[in-house]
Amino acid sequence: MVEERVKFFKALGDETRLNIIGFLLSNEHCACDFKQMKDKDQTTISRHLKVLTEAGIVKRTKRGRNIIYDIKNDEMKGRLLNMGIEAKGDCACNKVGDTGSIIKESVKKAYGKIAREGGSCCCGSSCCDGDVSNDPIRISASLGYSDEELKVLPESNLGLGCGNPGAFGAIKLGDIVLDLGSGAGMDVFLAAGKVGNSGKVIGVDITMDMIRKARRNAKKNGFTNVEFRHGDIEELPVDSDSVDLILSNCVINLTPNKSKVFNEAYRVLRKGGKMYISDMVLLEELTEEQRNDEELITGCVGGAILRDDYLELLRDAGFYLDRVSDDIGIAERQYQNLPVESLKIVAVKV
Repeated sequence: MVEERVKFFKALGDETRLNIIGFLLSNEHCACDFKQMKDKDQTTISRHLKVLTEAGIVKRTKRGRNIIYDIKNDEMKGRLLNMGIEAKGDCACNKVGDTGSIIKESVKKAYGKIAREGGSCCCGSSCCDGDVSNDPIRISASLGYSDEELKVLPESNLGLGCGNPGAFGAIKLGDIVLDLGSGAGMDVFLAAGKVGNSGKVIGVDITMDMIRKARRNAKKNGFTNVEFRHGDIEELPVDSDSVDLILSNCVINLTPNKSKVFNEAYRVLRKGGKMYISDMVLLEELTEEQRNDEELITGCVGGAILRDDYLELLRDAGFYLDRVSDDIGIAERQYQNLPVESLKIVAVKV
Protein backbone atom coordinates (compact mmCIF):
# COMPACT_ATOMS: atom_id res chain seq x y z
CA MET A 1 0.00 0.00 0.00
CA VAL A 2 2.81 2.39 0.92
CA GLU A 3 4.68 1.46 -2.28
CA GLU A 4 1.56 2.23 -4.36
CA ARG A 5 1.20 5.66 -2.72
CA VAL A 6 4.88 6.40 -3.40
CA LYS A 7 4.44 5.47 -7.06
CA PHE A 8 1.32 7.63 -7.29
CA PHE A 9 2.88 10.78 -5.87
CA LYS A 10 6.15 10.24 -7.74
CA ALA A 11 4.22 10.01 -10.99
CA LEU A 12 2.62 13.39 -10.25
CA GLY A 13 5.99 15.03 -9.61
CA ASP A 14 6.68 15.94 -13.22
CA GLU A 15 5.27 18.84 -15.25
CA THR A 16 4.98 16.88 -18.49
CA ARG A 17 3.06 14.08 -16.77
CA LEU A 18 0.73 16.63 -15.14
CA ASN A 19 0.04 18.12 -18.59
CA ILE A 20 -0.76 14.66 -19.98
CA ILE A 21 -3.14 14.04 -17.07
CA GLY A 22 -4.80 17.40 -17.73
CA PHE A 23 -5.58 16.42 -21.32
CA LEU A 24 -6.82 12.98 -20.25
CA LEU A 25 -9.12 14.52 -17.64
CA SER A 26 -10.95 16.16 -20.56
CA ASN A 27 -10.96 13.22 -22.93
CA GLU A 28 -9.26 9.94 -23.80
CA HIS A 29 -6.47 10.17 -26.36
CA CYS A 30 -4.56 8.00 -28.78
CA ALA A 31 -0.92 7.55 -27.80
CA CYS A 32 0.15 9.30 -30.99
CA ASP A 33 -1.56 12.52 -29.80
CA PHE A 34 1.25 13.06 -27.33
CA LYS A 35 4.27 12.10 -29.42
CA GLN A 36 5.48 15.67 -29.97
CA MET A 37 3.90 17.32 -26.95
CA LYS A 38 5.65 20.50 -25.84
CA ASP A 39 8.66 19.70 -28.02
CA LYS A 40 9.26 16.43 -26.12
CA ASP A 41 10.58 13.59 -28.23
CA GLN A 42 8.67 10.39 -28.80
CA THR A 43 10.77 8.30 -26.43
CA THR A 44 10.28 10.74 -23.54
CA ILE A 45 6.49 10.85 -23.96
CA SER A 46 6.32 7.04 -24.11
CA ARG A 47 8.19 6.83 -20.84
CA HIS A 48 5.87 9.32 -19.15
CA LEU A 49 2.79 7.38 -20.30
CA LYS A 50 4.35 4.17 -18.99
CA VAL A 51 5.03 5.75 -15.57
CA LEU A 52 1.43 6.98 -15.33
CA THR A 53 0.10 3.55 -16.27
CA GLU A 54 2.30 1.72 -13.78
CA ALA A 55 1.21 4.15 -11.06
CA GLY A 56 -2.42 3.20 -11.64
CA ILE A 57 -3.42 6.69 -12.76
CA VAL A 58 -3.92 5.91 -16.43
CA LYS A 59 -5.26 2.88 -18.25
CA ARG A 60 -4.05 1.69 -21.63
CA THR A 61 -6.44 0.06 -24.13
CA LYS A 62 -5.80 -1.27 -27.62
CA ARG A 63 -8.48 -0.16 -30.08
CA GLY A 64 -7.87 -1.50 -33.56
CA ARG A 65 -4.38 -0.35 -34.55
CA ASN A 66 -4.28 2.42 -31.94
CA ILE A 67 -3.36 2.52 -28.25
CA ILE A 68 -5.82 4.66 -26.29
CA TYR A 69 -4.99 6.25 -22.93
CA ASP A 70 -7.56 7.42 -20.38
CA ILE A 71 -7.79 8.12 -16.65
CA LYS A 72 -8.17 4.74 -14.91
CA ASN A 73 -11.71 5.28 -13.58
CA ASP A 74 -14.13 7.92 -12.24
CA GLU A 75 -12.77 7.55 -8.71
CA MET A 76 -9.25 8.36 -9.90
CA LYS A 77 -10.61 11.25 -11.97
CA GLY A 78 -12.29 12.74 -8.92
CA ARG A 79 -9.17 12.26 -6.82
CA LEU A 80 -7.01 14.11 -9.33
CA LEU A 81 -9.47 16.98 -9.70
CA ASN A 82 -9.75 17.31 -5.91
CA MET A 83 -5.96 17.66 -5.80
CA GLY A 84 -6.28 20.75 -7.98
CA ILE A 85 -5.11 19.26 -11.28
CA GLU A 86 -7.03 21.10 -13.98
CA ALA A 87 -8.58 19.52 -17.05
CA LYS A 88 -7.19 20.96 -20.30
CA GLY A 89 -9.42 21.69 -23.26
CA ASP A 90 -7.19 20.91 -26.24
CA CYS A 91 -4.96 17.93 -26.86
CA ALA A 92 -1.24 18.52 -27.06
CA CYS A 93 -1.24 17.42 -30.66
CA ASN A 94 -3.21 20.52 -31.62
CA LYS A 95 -0.52 22.76 -30.15
CA VAL A 96 2.51 21.02 -31.53
CA GLY A 97 4.91 23.42 -33.15
CA ASP A 98 6.45 22.85 -36.53
CA THR A 99 9.15 20.48 -35.22
CA GLY A 100 8.04 17.57 -37.39
CA SER A 101 7.92 19.71 -40.52
CA ILE A 102 11.36 21.14 -39.80
CA ILE A 103 12.81 17.62 -39.45
CA LYS A 104 11.22 16.52 -42.71
CA GLU A 105 12.52 19.57 -44.55
CA SER A 106 16.03 18.87 -43.23
CA VAL A 107 15.78 15.27 -44.42
CA LYS A 108 14.55 16.31 -47.88
CA LYS A 109 17.34 18.87 -48.20
CA ALA A 110 20.10 16.45 -47.14
CA TYR A 111 18.93 13.50 -49.22
CA GLY A 112 18.05 15.67 -52.21
CA LYS A 113 21.68 16.78 -52.25
CA ILE A 114 22.85 13.15 -52.08
CA ALA A 115 20.53 12.23 -54.97
CA ARG A 116 22.02 15.01 -57.09
CA GLU A 117 25.67 14.73 -56.06
CA GLY A 118 26.25 11.14 -54.94
CA GLY A 119 26.18 8.85 -51.94
CA SER A 120 27.62 9.08 -48.48
CA CYS A 121 28.05 6.79 -45.51
CA CYS A 122 26.13 6.57 -42.26
CA CYS A 123 22.75 7.17 -43.88
CA GLY A 124 23.81 10.49 -45.29
CA SER A 125 25.91 12.02 -42.52
CA SER A 126 29.64 12.60 -42.35
CA CYS A 127 30.03 10.67 -39.11
CA CYS A 128 32.13 7.86 -40.56
CA ASP A 129 35.52 7.20 -39.05
CA GLY A 130 38.71 6.40 -40.88
CA ASP A 131 37.91 2.68 -41.19
CA VAL A 132 35.02 3.21 -43.58
CA SER A 133 35.31 5.05 -46.86
CA ASN A 134 32.53 6.90 -48.65
CA ASP A 135 32.49 4.17 -51.31
CA PRO A 136 28.89 2.88 -51.52
CA ILE A 137 30.09 -0.56 -52.67
CA ARG A 138 32.27 -1.05 -49.60
CA ILE A 139 29.58 0.28 -47.27
CA SER A 140 26.87 -1.97 -48.73
CA ALA A 141 29.17 -5.01 -48.70
CA SER A 142 29.79 -4.43 -44.99
CA LEU A 143 26.00 -4.42 -44.46
CA GLY A 144 25.46 -7.86 -45.97
CA TYR A 145 24.85 -7.33 -49.69
CA SER A 146 26.40 -10.05 -51.84
CA ASP A 147 28.72 -9.40 -54.79
CA GLU A 148 25.90 -10.47 -57.12
CA GLU A 149 23.45 -8.01 -55.56
CA LEU A 150 25.95 -5.18 -55.77
CA LYS A 151 26.26 -5.73 -59.51
CA VAL A 152 22.53 -5.10 -60.03
CA LEU A 153 22.15 -1.45 -61.02
CA PRO A 154 25.16 -0.06 -59.09
CA GLU A 155 24.04 3.53 -59.85
CA SER A 156 21.08 2.93 -57.48
CA ASN A 157 23.43 2.15 -54.58
CA LEU A 158 24.16 5.34 -52.65
CA GLY A 159 25.53 3.60 -49.55
CA LEU A 160 22.72 4.84 -47.32
CA GLY A 161 21.49 1.68 -45.60
CA CYS A 162 22.23 -0.03 -42.29
CA GLY A 163 21.49 -3.58 -43.42
CA ASN A 164 20.07 -5.68 -46.24
CA PRO A 165 16.38 -6.17 -45.42
CA GLY A 166 15.69 -8.03 -48.66
CA ALA A 167 17.79 -10.90 -47.32
CA PHE A 168 15.80 -11.30 -44.08
CA GLY A 169 13.34 -13.75 -45.62
CA ALA A 170 11.63 -14.92 -48.77
CA ILE A 171 10.46 -12.57 -51.49
CA LYS A 172 8.24 -14.73 -53.67
CA LEU A 173 7.28 -14.71 -57.33
CA GLY A 174 4.12 -12.64 -57.75
CA ASP A 175 4.49 -10.72 -54.47
CA ILE A 176 3.47 -7.08 -54.18
CA VAL A 177 6.35 -5.44 -52.28
CA LEU A 178 6.54 -1.93 -50.80
CA ASP A 179 9.83 -0.20 -49.95
CA LEU A 180 9.55 2.59 -47.36
CA GLY A 181 12.05 5.31 -48.17
CA SER A 182 13.19 3.79 -51.44
CA GLY A 183 15.91 6.32 -52.30
CA ALA A 184 17.50 5.70 -55.69
CA GLY A 185 15.84 2.29 -55.84
CA MET A 186 18.49 -0.27 -54.86
CA ASP A 187 16.27 -2.50 -52.69
CA VAL A 188 13.36 -2.03 -55.10
CA PHE A 189 15.36 -3.30 -58.06
CA LEU A 190 16.73 -6.26 -56.11
CA ALA A 191 13.19 -7.23 -55.06
CA ALA A 192 11.90 -6.73 -58.62
CA GLY A 193 14.12 -9.56 -59.81
CA LYS A 194 12.51 -11.89 -57.28
CA VAL A 195 8.81 -11.01 -57.76
CA GLY A 196 9.03 -11.35 -61.54
CA ASN A 197 6.59 -9.96 -64.09
CA SER A 198 3.61 -11.31 -62.14
CA GLY A 199 4.59 -9.20 -59.13
CA LYS A 200 5.31 -5.56 -58.48
CA VAL A 201 7.55 -3.44 -56.27
CA ILE A 202 6.50 0.03 -55.14
CA GLY A 203 8.97 2.52 -53.72
CA VAL A 204 7.81 5.51 -51.67
CA ASP A 205 10.12 8.40 -50.83
CA ILE A 206 9.58 11.91 -49.45
CA THR A 207 12.46 13.40 -51.48
CA MET A 208 11.48 14.26 -55.05
CA ASP A 209 15.10 14.23 -56.24
CA MET A 210 15.35 10.60 -55.13
CA ILE A 211 12.10 9.72 -56.91
CA ARG A 212 13.39 11.28 -60.13
CA LYS A 213 16.69 9.43 -59.85
CA ALA A 214 14.96 6.11 -59.19
CA ARG A 215 12.55 6.60 -62.10
CA ARG A 216 15.48 7.37 -64.40
CA ASN A 217 17.25 4.23 -63.22
CA ALA A 218 14.14 2.12 -63.85
CA LYS A 219 13.56 3.54 -67.34
CA LYS A 220 17.21 3.31 -68.35
CA ASN A 221 17.42 -0.35 -67.33
CA GLY A 222 14.03 -1.51 -68.60
CA PHE A 223 12.29 -2.33 -65.31
CA THR A 224 8.55 -2.67 -65.98
CA ASN A 225 7.44 -4.16 -62.64
CA VAL A 226 8.44 -1.22 -60.42
CA GLU A 227 6.79 2.07 -59.52
CA PHE A 228 8.14 5.02 -57.54
CA ARG A 229 5.66 7.22 -55.71
CA HIS A 230 6.42 10.56 -54.09
CA GLY A 231 4.97 10.56 -50.60
CA ASP A 232 5.35 10.55 -46.83
CA ILE A 233 5.62 7.14 -45.16
CA GLU A 234 3.59 8.56 -42.25
CA GLU A 235 0.72 8.83 -44.77
CA LEU A 236 1.37 6.16 -47.37
CA PRO A 237 -0.04 6.68 -50.90
CA VAL A 238 -0.95 2.97 -50.96
CA ASP A 239 -4.31 1.15 -50.69
CA SER A 240 -5.21 -0.79 -47.55
CA ASP A 241 -4.61 -4.56 -47.52
CA SER A 242 -2.81 -4.42 -50.87
CA VAL A 243 0.79 -5.40 -50.06
CA ASP A 244 2.40 -8.78 -49.30
CA LEU A 245 5.72 -7.53 -47.99
CA ILE A 246 7.25 -4.26 -46.78
CA LEU A 247 10.96 -3.45 -46.83
CA SER A 248 12.58 -0.56 -44.98
CA ASN A 249 16.29 0.18 -44.80
CA CYS A 250 17.48 2.83 -42.33
CA VAL A 251 14.57 5.23 -42.92
CA ILE A 252 12.01 5.02 -40.11
CA ASN A 253 14.49 6.61 -37.68
CA LEU A 254 14.26 9.77 -39.82
CA THR A 255 10.51 10.17 -39.29
CA PRO A 256 9.14 12.39 -36.51
CA ASN A 257 6.17 10.10 -35.79
CA LYS A 258 7.18 6.46 -35.88
CA SER A 259 3.83 5.27 -34.54
CA LYS A 260 2.12 6.61 -37.66
CA VAL A 261 4.64 4.80 -39.87
CA PHE A 262 3.98 1.46 -38.19
CA ASN A 263 0.22 2.00 -38.19
CA GLU A 264 0.32 2.83 -41.90
CA ALA A 265 2.48 -0.21 -42.62
CA TYR A 266 -0.04 -2.39 -40.78
CA ARG A 267 -2.88 -0.82 -42.77
CA VAL A 268 -1.45 -1.50 -46.22
CA LEU A 269 -0.25 -5.05 -45.48
CA ARG A 270 -2.49 -8.00 -46.15
CA LYS A 271 -3.18 -10.33 -43.23
CA GLY A 272 -0.14 -12.53 -42.75
CA GLY A 273 2.02 -10.03 -44.63
CA LYS A 274 5.49 -9.31 -43.33
CA MET A 275 7.73 -6.34 -42.75
CA TYR A 276 11.52 -6.67 -43.10
CA ILE A 277 13.16 -3.76 -41.28
CA SER A 278 16.75 -2.66 -40.84
CA ASP A 279 16.97 0.52 -38.79
CA MET A 280 19.12 2.47 -36.35
CA VAL A 281 18.09 2.52 -32.70
CA LEU A 282 19.64 3.88 -29.51
CA LEU A 283 21.23 1.84 -26.75
CA GLU A 284 21.10 4.83 -24.40
CA GLU A 285 19.47 8.24 -24.57
CA LEU A 286 21.17 11.07 -26.41
CA THR A 287 21.88 14.49 -24.96
CA GLU A 288 19.58 17.36 -25.90
CA GLU A 289 22.40 18.81 -27.98
CA GLN A 290 22.74 15.57 -29.93
CA ARG A 291 18.96 15.39 -30.39
CA ASN A 292 18.98 18.83 -32.00
CA ASP A 293 22.06 18.28 -34.17
CA GLU A 294 20.83 18.46 -37.76
CA GLU A 295 23.69 16.32 -39.07
CA LEU A 296 22.93 13.59 -36.54
CA ILE A 297 19.22 13.79 -37.38
CA THR A 298 19.80 13.37 -41.12
CA GLY A 299 22.54 10.84 -40.33
CA CYS A 300 20.03 8.40 -38.77
CA VAL A 301 21.06 9.03 -35.14
CA GLY A 302 19.40 12.21 -33.83
CA GLY A 303 15.87 11.00 -34.56
CA ALA A 304 16.42 7.39 -33.47
CA ILE A 305 14.65 6.05 -30.38
CA LEU A 306 15.62 3.47 -27.78
CA ARG A 307 15.65 -0.16 -28.92
CA ASP A 308 12.91 -1.35 -26.54
CA ASP A 309 10.67 1.62 -27.35
CA TYR A 310 11.03 0.89 -31.08
CA LEU A 311 9.92 -2.72 -30.58
CA GLU A 312 7.05 -1.64 -28.34
CA LEU A 313 5.73 0.72 -31.03
CA LEU A 314 5.70 -2.15 -33.52
CA ARG A 315 3.74 -4.33 -31.10
CA ASP A 316 1.36 -1.46 -30.35
CA ALA A 317 0.60 -1.21 -34.07
CA GLY A 318 -0.47 -4.87 -34.03
CA PHE A 319 2.64 -6.62 -35.33
CA TYR A 320 3.97 -9.94 -34.07
CA LEU A 321 7.77 -9.85 -33.92
CA ASP A 322 8.89 -13.06 -35.57
CA ARG A 323 12.62 -12.33 -35.46
CA VAL A 324 14.83 -9.63 -33.96
CA SER A 325 18.62 -9.42 -34.19
CA ASP A 326 21.21 -6.76 -33.48
CA ASP A 327 24.30 -5.39 -35.24
CA ILE A 328 26.10 -3.59 -32.42
CA GLY A 329 29.36 -3.47 -34.37
CA ILE A 330 28.00 -0.87 -36.79
CA ALA A 331 28.60 1.79 -34.11
CA GLU A 332 32.33 1.21 -34.31
CA ARG A 333 32.41 0.68 -38.08
CA GLN A 334 30.38 3.71 -39.10
CA TYR A 335 29.17 5.81 -36.17
CA GLN A 336 32.25 6.76 -34.15
CA ASN A 337 31.07 4.61 -31.23
CA LEU A 338 27.88 6.57 -30.61
CA PRO A 339 25.38 4.55 -28.49
CA VAL A 340 23.56 3.05 -31.48
CA GLU A 341 23.03 -0.26 -33.20
CA SER A 342 21.37 -1.52 -36.34
CA LEU A 343 18.24 -3.51 -35.50
CA LYS A 344 17.04 -6.25 -37.87
CA ILE A 345 13.37 -7.18 -37.58
CA VAL A 346 10.87 -9.51 -39.23
CA ALA A 347 7.38 -8.38 -38.17
CA VAL A 348 4.12 -10.07 -39.16
CA LYS A 349 0.60 -8.66 -39.49
CA VAL A 350 -1.57 -11.08 -37.53
